[in-house]
Amino acid sequence: MRIRKSFEQAICILLLIGTNDGPLKSHELSKKLDVSDSYLKKVTRQLVVAGLITSKASILNKKMNDISFLDIFEAIEGKETFIETTHLVDKVFDPALNLHHTEDIIMNHLNAAEDQYKQKLKEINLGEITNYVHQNTI
Repeated sequence: MRIRKSFEQAICILLLIGTNDGPLKSHELSKKLDVSDSYLKKVTRQLVVAGLITSKASILNKKMNDISFLDIFEAIEGKETFIETTHLVDKVFDPALNLHHTEDIIMNHLNAAEDQYKQKLKEINLGEITNYVHQNTI
């Protein structure tokens, strides 16, 4: 599994907005992050659709402690499961074997891994990150 760069950008966009004194325009965010303004607008649009920021002047719709990494991940990557079976296991083993049971075992393990990953993302919030940064500065 590979997470897109836009997930990292979304985290940083939200951190910038949440720690800034006033609203930030997209060109200010793109300059600060040194990323393309057009690409940043696509990422911020996903954050707006997810209800994490307002469409005008990029203001958070929730408190930093109420925005989890899972919220951000789902805004960028979507809520679909990571993997769907293509039934390729049918081509690996003899059809006389109990293939659907084998496929179920494989899918159960992959789904459990996805659930654990998403649970970990749910435990991390933006407020925790900003608190950590402020506690560990010299």
